[in-house]
Amino acid sequence: MNEYHYTECGLENIYLINGFEITKTSDGDEEIFIHDIHGLHKTIGMMLVYKRGPLIGNEIKFIRTTLDFSQTSLAKLLGCSYQTVLLWEKNKTPISSSADRLLRIMFFQYLNPEKDRTVYDLINEIADLEAVADEQPPNKITLEEVSDQWRLVA
Repeated sequence: MNEYHYTECGLENIYLINGFEITKTSDGDEEIFIHDIHGLHKTIGMMLVYKRGPLIGNEIKFIRTTLDFSQTSLAKLLGCSYQTVLLWEKNKTPISSSADRLLRIMFFQYLNPEKDRTVYDLINEIADLEAVADEQPPNKITLEEVSDQWRLVA
């Protein structure tokens, strides 16, 4: 089976090798079914938490919508205006380092409620990732489902 370019999540660089089925509807359109979509989104989310360099527009939007926040509610939590969040998501202005770190920490906690990590440790890990920021669009990310778990293909 061919890989599937999974743009429905809002990210342009996600490709699936397996873990999905494509069928034809009665009117001839194609319909995709993704196995364990929650697990897939958690895997994508964790890749964003540990991504090198600052988050960019569609990544911020993926996190915000996964958290089920409006631009206004996310802005309130991060201490900025909804226009600022809007500009981040449209790649008009870069996210600040402090907002980037806080957003990743909130998202990590959301994705891993069972983990007992200190905020200090997470901030240090995320700060280290900023050292390798590049202005290039993210590389292609290919994922596969193995034993009911999604993982990055090396």
